[in-house]
Amino acid sequence: MKASFNETFIAESGEVIIGEHKSIELPFGRVSARAIIVRQEDSAILGTLHRKNGKYALPGGAIDNNESAKDAIARELQEENISLIGSDETWHNRISVSFYSGYKELAVWYLFVVEDAEAKPCEENIETKWISQEEDVWYPLLREKILLAIKTYTPELRKQGMQR
Repeated sequence: MKASFNETFIAESGEVIIGEHKSIELPFGRVSARAIIVRQEDSAILGTLHRKNGKYALPGGAIDNNESAKDAIARELQEENISLIGSDETWHNRISVSFYSGYKELAVWYLFVVEDAEAKPCEENIETKWISQEEDVWYPLLREKILLAIKTYTPELRKQGMQR
């Protein structure tokens, strides 16, 4: 995968200076947007199951050409029939990044804090359910990364006794 961009600098005066255009080869083949959705009441995390006898993943999917990660996660939640109830307005400021070498996928994670979520059946997922922070039903090492993101951005939602 290649990326093209213009270097951008901000001077002490606040002036934005556009630098040279660059193109680089990236060590991954796919970029996705994922949602860490945490319920305020009990700090449970919304997980999706894609196949029988599989592991749980975060809702989300591939970012399309010329689409921002923020737009992609909104589209993906809609495609997966997930409606957020009482979502906070600052979710787009809580960003984590994860790399999964098995798929050579770079994932941009947004952390949502919600009162609840409603997940209606869809073709992409077998099941969508709330998972307690104590359960380890996720793809390998995913739980630790999710809990680190929660601890980083919303430490008050990190379950007591789970601190590391």
